[in-house]
Amino acid sequence: MKTKRNILAFLLFALCFTACRKDNDGNPELALPTISNLEIGLNNNETGVIGKDFHFNADILVSGKIENVQVKILPRSGETYSKVWSHEITWDQYRDAKNTTVHKHFYIPTDAAEGKYDFLVIVNDQNGTKLEVKKSLTIYTEANAPESIELEH
Repeated sequence: MKTKRNILAFLLFALCFTACRKDNDGNPELALPTISNLEIGLNNNETGVIGKDFHFNADILVSGKIENVQVKILPRSGETYSKVWSHEITWDQYRDAKNTTVHKHFYIPTDAAEGKYDFLVIVNDQNGTKLEVKKSLTIYTEANAPESIELEH
């Protein structure tokens, strides 16, 4: 009888530590935002020229509503630059949209340093999910820009 009681106690003890629990604590898995039709740089060739117009386009879809859209131009690990430089833009005007096309033109600041950069597109939604897409970007001075780049005058 004592053995049966010990076995029963052991089984109840083991059951307490192996009980099923919900992996997500009852919260459904939130889908990440998506980006499609991404176009970066002059003629969509992932290049920019200091002091000149820069083209950015992306179709964005989120499962809830957009909080904001950001782009960051960050120094690439292992690259050497003439000075420390990075750039960041946040667009809040897309807040509360479920999907949108972000079509922007902005100038590469005149204090930019020529070189190869990481170009990050970040979509934050109001559910707390975030998507980061990293692309390459090469920034030139106007004097060093390849002839294939059509510069706005």
